[in-house]
Amino acid sequence: MSENLPGNDPASNAPAPQAPPAMPDYSAAPAYPAATEQKGLAISSLVLGIVGVVFSFLVSFVGLVAGVVGLVLGILARKKGQPKGMSLTGIILSAAAIVLAIISMIIVAMFIGAALNDPNLQNLNN
Repeated sequence: MSENLPGNDPASNAPAPQAPPAMPDYSAAPAYPAATEQKGLAISSLVLGIVGVVFSFLVSFVGLVAGVVGLVLGILARKKGQPKGMSLTGIILSAAAIVLAIISMIIVAMFIGAALNDPNLQNLNN
């Protein structure tokens, strides 16, 4: 019983031809923001402020240099409109690093001066 009924036709079992895929619509807005927020100076200021505070106790000169550079970068970041929280934190930490490094240098100089004026140490040279 091979009648040619609709649906029994061997040619009808073949998949129907499909239209080619439509071209993507490039006029739509992209899924990502067009301009990414620049924050390199603010991050650098924050990192240098942290490094400056840590090194102001260990190696005062390194803390002082990191603090000065971090302070300059933080001020530049504020002027360029970078994230205010990071740049302000970098400025505060850098200023603290400068102050702590100067205090640390003064304390070390006082200890060295006291050691050089100690009469017990002067007898060791003779």
